[in-house]
Amino acid sequence: MLGVVRTWTSAIKLLEVCRLFQDDQRIRFTFTVDRGSRFSAGVEELLARAEAHHTPWENVPQLNYALAITASENIDFDHVSGPVLVLPHGVGFHKYVPDSGSAGTRLSGLIPSAALRSGRVLMALSHPSQQQQLHDADPLTDGQTVLVGDPQFEQLLRSEPHRDHYRAALGVTGRKFVLISSTWGETSLIGRRPRLPAELLAALDYDAAAVGLVLHPNVWSRYRPFQIHSWFAAAEDAGLLLLPPERGWQAAIVAADVVIGDHGSVSLLAAATGRPLLLGAFGTEVVPGTSAELLGQHASRLNWNQPLRDQIEAAETQPWQQDLAERTFANPHGATAELHALVLRLAGLEPRPLSLLRAPDPEPPQSVPLAFTAYPEFTDPDSLTLHRFPRSVEEWKPDSARASTKLRHVIADESDDNLGRIGNATVLTRAALRSAPEAWCANALRLHPSCTLAAAATADGCVARTRDGKTFTVTGSADLAALASALHACLATGRKGDRPLSLRLGSVETTVVF
Repeated sequence: MLGVVRTWTSAIKLLEVCRLFQDDQRIRFTFTVDRGSRFSAGVEELLARAEAHHTPWENVPQLNYALAITASENIDFDHVSGPVLVLPHGVGFHKYVPDSGSAGTRLSGLIPSAALRSGRVLMALSHPSQQQQLHDADPLTDGQTVLVGDPQFEQLLRSEPHRDHYRAALGVTGRKFVLISSTWGETSLIGRRPRLPAELLAALDYDAAAVGLVLHPNVWSRYRPFQIHSWFAAAEDAGLLLLPPERGWQAAIVAADVVIGDHGSVSLLAAATGRPLLLGAFGTEVVPGTSAELLGQHASRLNWNQPLRDQIEAAETQPWQQDLAERTFANPHGATAELHALVLRLAGLEPRPLSLLRAPDPEPPQSVPLAFTAYPEFTDPDSLTLHRFPRSVEEWKPDSARASTKLRHVIADESDDNLGRIGNATVLTRAALRSAPEAWCANALRLHPSCTLAAAATADGCVARTRDGKTFTVTGSADLAALASALHACLATGRKGDRPLSLRLGSVETTVVF
C-alpha cells in the first residue's frame, strides 16, 4: 500500500487508517510526500516520529503497489499509477478554501476533474447527501464515490465507555474539562481570539476546572511546534493541556465537559457526540446547506462581553445536536468495518476479521502551575475552601475574580524560573527537596524579604516556618502549595491548630492536620 501525503492533516489521517490493518502481515505500508503545499513543512519529521517507511516522491513511478491511499485531493494523480482511494481529511465538504491555481476559491476535498476522468480514483463519503453536493460541484464525481461513513465518529462513540479512563490520563478527574478547538485561518477561533486559553485559565478556579487546546494540524505545520509553545507559554505554565495534532484529540473530546469551537471538523464531531458546544468564532467560508452551516445556525455563541465562567457553567447539550449527527454521519456503527473491507477489496485481498480499537490514550505534557494567587475562604472555623488562580495568566484575570481580602496571597515554588513571581510571593515552597527542610525554610525567609511563610515538602506533607521563627508540620493528601496556603490562612486568622481542618479544593475535600 502506498500512502500519499501532502500535509500534516493528510499524514495524520493515513496513520490513523493504518491502525485498522495491525497484525495483517499481507500488507506493508510505505509513505511518500507530494510536497508543494504551504502546510507540507515538517511532514517528513512527522512520519519519522511514527517510524513509518518513507519512499522519496521521485521514486514512486518505479514502485509496485496494489493500492494508493491519500487524504488529500491536491496530490499529483498522474504521478501515481493504479487505483487511488481518496479519504476525506475532515468531516464532509463544508469549506471553501483558496484555489492555488486561480485567484478564486474551491470546494475543499473535491478532486480535480482531470483526475476524475482517469476513472482510477474513488472517493469515500461519510453521508449520502454528499453525493448530490459533489454532483452539483462536478458531475464527473458520479460513479466515483463510495459511501463508507466516518470511522472517526464511530471511534468516538465506541470510546464513550472509557471516558473516566481518558479523564484520568489527562489529569482532569474531578474537574470540569473545557476543550478549546480551533481550525486554521484568520476566521478561526485562535485567529480571532488567540488569548482565549489564557483568559479561560485566568477566569476558572484551577482546582475546579481544566483547559485543553486542540489546534488544526495546519497551524502546527505552518508555525511549527517551537513557535506554538512559545505563543502559549503562559497558558501552559498555568496548566493548559496543549494536545499534539497526531494523538489525543479524540480522547480529549470524549473527556470534555464543554467544547468551545468554531467551524472546524473537531467542533462538528464534538457536537455530534453530544458535547455542550459554544461557538467562539465562525468563518464566512462555510458552504451553504452543509452540516457546518447547521452548526452555525443552532450552536450557542460565546459572548465576549459576559463572564466566561458563567457561560461555561450554563452550557448544555441541545436537541439539534442529534439532528446534526444524523445529517452528517451515515453508518455510525459500521463505518470502520466498511472502510477496512473496502481497502482489502480494492487491493485484491480476501476479507479478514477486524479488531475494533478505541481512541488512543492522550500524551499531553503534564504541567502543574508553580505559582498561584490563592483566595482562602473559611465556611466555618474548621472548614476552608481554597480558590487558586495561576499567576502566569494573572494579567488576563477578569475584574470579578480580583476580590481583595485579607487572606488573599501569592504562593510560588522556588523552582519557578520567573523571578518576579518568586520575589512577590508571600508564601514560598520547595517541592523537590531531599533533606534538611527546616534549614531550607530559614534560608528562604532570609533571601526573600516579601516571604512571610516558607514550606518544604516532606513524605506526608510539609514543614513550614514563619518569619518570627515558629515551625510547623503539616500533614494531608493535598499538594504542597495547598497545604502551605491552608496554614497561611489559619495563621492569618489566628485559628488554633489543635483541631483537624477540612480543606476543599474544587470538588475534592480532604483533611489537614497542623
